[in-house]
Amino acid sequence: MLRLVRTAGAPALRRGAAAALGRPLSSAAKKDVSYTVTADGIAMIRLDAQGERMNTLTKKLIGEFDETLTALEADRSVRAAVLISAKPDNFIAGADIKMLAACTTAAEASALATAGQKIMDRIAALRTPVVAAIHGACMGGGLEVALACHQRVASSGAKTTLALPEVMLGLLPGSGGTQRLPRLIGAQAALPLMLTGKSLRPDKAKKIGLVDLVVDPHALERTAVAAALALASGAAKPSKGKKRGWLDWALEATPPGRALLFSQAEKAALKQTKGKYPAPPAILRAIRAGLEGGHAHGSKVEAAEFGKLAVTPECAALQGLFFGQTACKKNPYGKPSAPVSTIGVLGAGLMGAGIAQVSATKGFQVMLKDTAPAGLARGEAQIAASLDKKVKRKSLAPFARDCQLANITGLTDEDSNWAPLLRKADLVIEAVFEEIGVKHKVVAMLEGILTDSAVIASNTSTLPLGQIAQHAKHAQRIVGMHYFSPVEQMPLLEVIPHAATSKEACAAAVDVGIRQGKTVIVVKDVPGFYVNRCLGPMIAEAMSLVQGGTDPLALNEAMKAFGFPVGPITLADEVGIDVTTHVVHNLTGDLGVRMAGADLSFLDELVSHKILGKKTRAGFFNYDAPAAGARSGGAVKGGKDLNPQVIELLAKYRAAVPQRAPAAEEVQHRMAGRFVNEALLCLQHGVVASASDGDIGAVFGIGFPPFLGGPFRYVDQVGAGAYVERMRRLADAHGEQFAPPQIVVDLAKSGGKFHAKA
Repeated sequence: MLRLVRTAGAPALRRGAAAALGRPLSSAAKKDVSYTVTADGIAMIRLDAQGERMNTLTKKLIGEFDETLTALEADRSVRAAVLISAKPDNFIAGADIKMLAACTTAAEASALATAGQKIMDRIAALRTPVVAAIHGACMGGGLEVALACHQRVASSGAKTTLALPEVMLGLLPGSGGTQRLPRLIGAQAALPLMLTGKSLRPDKAKKIGLVDLVVDPHALERTAVAAALALASGAAKPSKGKKRGWLDWALEATPPGRALLFSQAEKAALKQTKGKYPAPPAILRAIRAGLEGGHAHGSKVEAAEFGKLAVTPECAALQGLFFGQTACKKNPYGKPSAPVSTIGVLGAGLMGAGIAQVSATKGFQVMLKDTAPAGLARGEAQIAASLDKKVKRKSLAPFARDCQLANITGLTDEDSNWAPLLRKADLVIEAVFEEIGVKHKVVAMLEGILTDSAVIASNTSTLPLGQIAQHAKHAQRIVGMHYFSPVEQMPLLEVIPHAATSKEACAAAVDVGIRQGKTVIVVKDVPGFYVNRCLGPMIAEAMSLVQGGTDPLALNEAMKAFGFPVGPITLADEVGIDVTTHVVHNLTGDLGVRMAGADLSFLDELVSHKILGKKTRAGFFNYDAPAAGARSGGAVKGGKDLNPQVIELLAKYRAAVPQRAPAAEEVQHRMAGRFVNEALLCLQHGVVASASDGDIGAVFGIGFPPFLGGPFRYVDQVGAGAYVERMRRLADAHGEQFAPPQIVVDLAKSGGKFHAKA
């Protein structure tokens, strides 16, 4: 049987049933956007960015999509359309951020947004209804495309997520998202999605009215076609979203209600961002403009706000992090010759259990070994509790949790077959006690068990890899993989080769990290590696400040106001004062004067009194029931109180003549300066390969403020000359530990920057 099938840009052709199924009809070069028309009059629009793993809204794809819309408008045989991706796990991942990065003025960025809005308006105004068939990532501009369609059908596939994450780039949804999403699901539901960039799974998206149907991935196309036919015949109407009640109407459609709604949203956003991010207020202005002035007015405000945001330093910083993270997804050593499928983890403590969890979650088979059953049981319980929380939050299905747990095999010394089972591992990560003798014993044991091709990785946080591999028979297969605690939450992984590490071992370690979902940077084998090396001088400065008379609470608050997620006092408690002390002493010999300014034996005394932080319920803060009249820290979860014993011990180390308590800004400059100086020296000495890697490590490893973009972009924003002057003033006042590194002095002389766009 012959059927009439049309392809965009080609004459009408008579082909067989294969054409009716939407297969290519021409030998011409493949396009990013193509469509075929079935015998029932349904245009199957397929997105397939040529040569790319994902569909993004590039200039080429947008141009072809615009041509397709023109063809659809003219094609009277088309009754309805289905928009679907030809990619395996991706609908549209968002706009091409490179197009935005090329904008140099607010006007250019605003024009870019206006152009996007026009495309979406064309979709919404089509004579023929369009059904978006969503499988995989539907993010940013991709969701804005789906919102412009007349119905949305999503697959239940594990990779299907929907979000408007522009706020994470310092932007707002600029192609109509701030207008269509509130109208579809209501402003109350839309606000948190746009203000946080939160991703939704399909079931949640259906519950709030964002999608109309959720189906099995295998049924997606035929369900979308059926939905399109129903729209074409009048049996179904275009989606109007979830029905809302009188309270929704009162809050969103009346002036007093809107005033209350947006007032509360502004307060919540300010509390969350501390006023450091300009995007949330702009999002609120655009949404409100549309609700009060209509779609056309709201779209103008949206485009104008988009343009203003695009040229802010915060946007440049967040874009820089995005590009940096993208670069970190590429393995600098290439693809390993034999990809790792089974991972061994030695030590089921906090770190070991976390490493096992992130490995099992991503499909690795994991052998988790501890010396004793009790230790293994604690680690397994930690993993189970973490996954149970995800199930409770409905971000993980119970079946998926069970599958992930099944990927982990627990082993102890009491198991007679533990060695043959561990031998199956392609890569083993040791996460045992941080003592060089213990590490040597572990390496020797592993070399006696593992195959010759297996990689041995150490999760050491401070010990040089060269020392760990010192007595190894096959030192070339030993590499560092430094995870950050808690492993399941912290995104960074430092991969550390020592002098003899082979390229193959490095390739395997980086590949595993990327597959675990980590942001991986490769750093030089020096004490502290990169992140802890930068953190050490900042901790020393924190001790210098509190010993000089600065209130620990004021120090915490100053650094939180600067943009860190927690203050340094809280951080020491969270990490563990014993661990902090170990890091500090490990760095002192190598960094010399750069660790000066404080009597660090104060930390030793805290450790000797078993004041170790949160894990012992006593650190700088007291984690037991608050004493009557005690001062609240306000910086630790639960509002814990300063530990009176610490205050008493601190008195011994305070200067005999009380110093002037520095203002918050000076505290910030001193603390940030110590961290940034060491980061600059790390680039100067090749500890990190680039300023981008240094920024990524600082932001994702220790929480350097993302809106500042990292230590190198921070220097660019301050200006190298101004930064050098500031550090020289601090060096004159407080010592050589503040002296600006030569790399930034040279940059100041040349008027250069670490990043082209700051």
